[in-house]
Amino acid sequence: MTPHRPSAVPARRPSLLALALVTGIGPFATDTYLAALPQVRDALATSSAGAQLTITGFIVGLAVGQLVAGPVSDGRGRRGVVLLSAAAFTAVSLLCVVAPSVELLVLLRVLQGLVAGAGVAVGRAVISDSHTGVAAAQAFGTLAAITLLAPVIAPAVGGLVLAVADWRAVFGLMAALGVLMLVAAVVGVPETLPPERHQRGGLRALGSRVGNLVVDRAFMHPVAVQCLATAGFFVYIGGSSLVLQGALGLSSGTYSLVFATNAAAMAAASLAFRLTVARWGARPLRWVGLLTSTAGAVALLVVALAEGAEVPLAAVWPLLCLVVAGMGLVLPANTVLGQEAGRRSAGTASSLLGGSGFLVGAAVTPLTGIVGDESVLAMAALMVPGFVAAVLVAAAPHLRRR
Repeated sequence: MTPHRPSAVPARRPSLLALALVTGIGPFATDTYLAALPQVRDALATSSAGAQLTITGFIVGLAVGQLVAGPVSDGRGRRGVVLLSAAAFTAVSLLCVVAPSVELLVLLRVLQGLVAGAGVAVGRAVISDSHTGVAAAQAFGTLAAITLLAPVIAPAVGGLVLAVADWRAVFGLMAALGVLMLVAAVVGVPETLPPERHQRGGLRALGSRVGNLVVDRAFMHPVAVQCLATAGFFVYIGGSSLVLQGALGLSSGTYSLVFATNAAAMAAASLAFRLTVARWGARPLRWVGLLTSTAGAVALLVVALAEGAEVPLAAVWPLLCLVVAGMGLVLPANTVLGQEAGRRSAGTASSLLGGSGFLVGAAVTPLTGIVGDESVLAMAALMVPGFVAAVLVAAAPHLRRR
């Protein structure tokens, strides 16, 4: 394996706006047509579960695309992978517009997720190539704030489209955004991995890069923390609609307000990370985020145990907001720590860090529904173990030194 050597700054630095489009359009495409699922179900003569598979398939593809594309970019360079990702996303989105069956739409959504995941993973690697230290941390914080907002505003944007057209037009919008992503990549994302730093191609070399990072404790530590914290967070993502609308009786409008407010708090925390990381550093800010999210989840569990089935929204909402806002610090801080530890193979590191988190998220998202107890207590009880375990793993190096 070619050892890592700091590279010269590229002839021109990548545009942060272009990278935001490359990494943000994938998350935006996750749930843009959420409100159109009943239309998809009826138009394609399928069940509600079949329509929902089009979203699940995209999330799985997004995870796998990150795992595959990063190592490929370490061998072939970043720019080509980003351009191919944007072009393929546009083409697949156009095919979704004319999909005649739910089976084909699910397959296309998996492919759409794969190519979108490539943009997410390689976009982070471009930051590692072209930025170091505080500049890298601030750039990761900016991208995190933008990409965290994307899936929150997506259903609202999709709803505006649905007010004047049907569900197929939403995929037309995705194709248009794919064109915008392609133009942004052409104009704003230069090659940041010079030929002398390209690593060997082939499955054996790829496996060697992955293995080299997997046995590196300094790299796997932030990966483990991210997977555990993500497990707690995605329980909220998957269960909040069932619990807040089912158990607490919120209307869809009130639920949207709660969800959007929490997501805005998360994006604000990511922006705060960018503004304070130069002074405080990524690791202390990760601790603030972990402890905030864990405290919110534990307090929610205590309140649910005390109140039983009649947990008031006035208690649930601010505690969930704490959980979500804390993740706005955890995710960018953990990205900084993981990418720095894996800088020698930045694309592979980005793949493992992001892809593993999404795979864990996809696995735990349906837990609240699976256990069959759609209550605040059940959701809190499922969230707490992930966050507590993340805190314990984060503290493990300090405990060993004692």
